[in-house]
Amino acid sequence: MAHYNEHITNPAQKNPFSIGGPTQIERRRTTRCHFVSAVEVITVESQKQVISLTRDLSLCGCFVTVKAPSPKGTRVSLKIADSRANFSAVGKVIHNLSDEGIGIGFVQVEAKDQAVLEEWLAEANANGAVT
Repeated sequence: MAHYNEHITNPAQKNPFSIGGPTQIERRRTTRCHFVSAVEVITVESQKQVISLTRDLSLCGCFVTVKAPSPKGTRVSLKIADSRANFSAVGKVIHNLSDEGIGIGFVQVEAKDQAVLEEWLAEANANGAVT
């Protein structure tokens, strides 16, 4: 079972080429791939279920399109399915964008699901779907 660090971006850093104050620089730990697939997200506490679509996928998490995003810190279980395989994980909402969706960081992934995730990402990379 893989466990992931829930911290996704570095704190704000000062850009030496900026005349103003510090700027927010986002540094991803892993490459994201454009990956659209059906996803079921269940809030752990309330058991509220949402069926939607993924937009991006990485080794550390995914973005799910939803109209009413869950608050940051919400623990969720999710299942992503495509025509060949299914992936399940426990995650945590790490950011939300109003009327757009939620970024979920994977917290707990079983070995068999990790293998599926890695296969999907390798295929997306081979097809040039890196974002």
